[in-house]
Amino acid sequence: MKVAKLMTRKLFTVSPEDTVETAVQYLRQRGVRHLLVLDRDELVGILSDRDFKRALQPEQTKSKKVLGLGGLYFLLEPILVREIMTKDPLTIDPGTTAQEAAAIMIKNKFGALPVAKNGQLLGILTETDLLRYISKVPEDSVKRIKKSGREKPVTSRPKR
Repeated sequence: MKVAKLMTRKLFTVSPEDTVETAVQYLRQRGVRHLLVLDRDELVGILSDRDFKRALQPEQTKSKKVLGLGGLYFLLEPILVREIMTKDPLTIDPGTTAQEAAAIMIKNKFGALPVAKNGQLLGILTETDLLRYISKVPEDSVKRIKKSGREKPVTSRPKR
């Protein structure tokens, strides 16, 4: 199966100059884990939920003005998307197979890959897109499971 058939075409984007606070709100509103960062319609970065977690680490805010009050610290200036995004993200062609895309994602520990052709952004392939494709069990497999009498999945739990 080709990425073109699996990718998400509805893209959620932010600007490098948006604040991280704005981007987090946008992620929550849309229920997604990745935002593409566009500067004048050009893909310049990608933001994942992991990038937001890293942004909260103390070394990320060292250069920012911080107000300390009674053991609590307040950031006095915003963190911008450009400061925490993954710059120049790897993109894949829509003709890439699902297996090739999955191998790239595993090797690089990516949760998503932008899909582009000739510099034109077309979509994004996420772990969820791949899992949705893999989870489609052929009908004959379902019939075999029912015939074997094992309609419930086999699970195991650690011994206590």
